[in-house]
Amino acid sequence: MPFPDHIESVLTTYRVAADTKAALYELYLSLGSDVLSVFADLSEGVTAASMLRPDDTLVIREQVIERYVRRNHPRWAEGKATASLWHPREAEGRAAGAAIPMTEFPSLAHRVVERLPDGLLMLGRNAHFGGRVETVSFDVIARDVEDAVAVARAEGQQHTLPGSIGETSGTFDSAQNVALLWEVQPNVYKPAGDRNRAIARVYRRHRNWHLVTLAVAVDWFRVQEASIFILRGDALAVTHEVNPAKPVSPTIAALHDRTVEQVAREADAELVAPDAADELLLLDSVVMNHALRKHVLRNGAAAAMWKWAAPA
Repeated sequence: MPFPDHIESVLTTYRVAADTKAALYELYLSLGSDVLSVFADLSEGVTAASMLRPDDTLVIREQVIERYVRRNHPRWAEGKATASLWHPREAEGRAAGAAIPMTEFPSLAHRVVERLPDGLLMLGRNAHFGGRVETVSFDVIARDVEDAVAVARAEGQQHTLPGSIGETSGTFDSAQNVALLWEVQPNVYKPAGDRNRAIARVYRRHRNWHLVTLAVAVDWFRVQEASIFILRGDALAVTHEVNPAKPVSPTIAALHDRTVEQVAREADAELVAPDAADELLLLDSVVMNHALRKHVLRNGAAAAMWKWAAPA
């Protein structure tokens, strides 16, 4: 897909190379018009924009992210919603999802950890990296803006809102009122040695992010009165279509299951196998991606996920 005509004409006028333009377009799809603003600043530092190569665009993402945090973090602290960082791919860079501050941690979060992170609790709608629509994500953003910027700069996956150590994400089909939680994912790697040393202090304060964000997610979907399904650890690889060279380890799958089981235990809930009616509901909804749908059709929903059964 091309840039909008007025943007395409400017890039053509300045003779931006085709491969550089392609790299720029990929960033634009994910991050929107801020990419073009940073690219314009980058172009001012060279003799001609035609000299810029695809590798020169690598700095754009980190600059867009830092600008995003500094612009929006004060609004989140005031309880104001903003556009998300990530843009749904079908919007072709023209529209973002939403980043919505949540007023307080639900009671389940208080039950699963002794001390809550001192951060901003955030709900993301269509705000997940990769551009998939109907996504819902839950993050705790570092309360201090400089800490949030440091986390956003840190090495890691950075899947949802920058400034968050980690998140719980899923898909919500509001028409069918069914939710699937398919990720309890770190946004940054745990500090070790020189890796992410700059955020070691912030990381320690938010080390229970996995339990807290999952508890918040479950509580939010229960308020919606949705049927809640949660991916099993051994279905992470097929669902995320991971690089075979970097497989999901048994340790990661086990930690995922342990997190889910701990939150369920504190909620006095059961994790049960989906029955035939549940499977039809899932297949009739949009909560599963193509790879997971194929897996469920071949092996059944019970092989891939649990159903959250709250106490009566």
